[in-house]
Amino acid sequence: MPLRPDLDEFLFATVGDERDGMPLSVISALTALGLDPWAEATRLSSLEEGEAVKQLVLMIARLPGERWASSELRKIAVGLIERLPSASGTGVAPDSRWQPGAEIGPSKIFWLVCFLLTMVALVGMAANGSFPFGSHKELAPASQIEEPARSD
Repeated sequence: MPLRPDLDEFLFATVGDERDGMPLSVISALTALGLDPWAEATRLSSLEEGEAVKQLVLMIARLPGERWASSELRKIAVGLIERLPSASGTGVAPDSRWQPGAEIGPSKIFWLVCFLLTMVALVGMAANGSFPFGSHKELAPASQIEEPARSD
């Protein structure tokens, strides 16, 4: 699964503090549960907000050790789910690969045009035999090459 930078705000958010006072991130919590953090964040972002909160509450409750009172779990989960792309209104689809009709940025168009022009120029030079590099001299047949005279 490709990494999705739009999930970083959720994945690197703090769930709460460990017993030793160190902050516990969502990515660490999901890993502790044996889940792929990016896959789980993608899955949660595709759910309705209420369902995503419910499932995240269950996940946080499964973390080893007593960490939070049950009344705090929902509050924590709501705050975290708000950081997901769909919950914050960005509308990023779980499958963020390019699809026909998707907008291409101006810098990508520039480099695409440069690449295409270069390819057209190379094909044109190849068709005319006029590459600006390399040698175009025809080699003489071996029978016409004279051996240098030896001075013994």
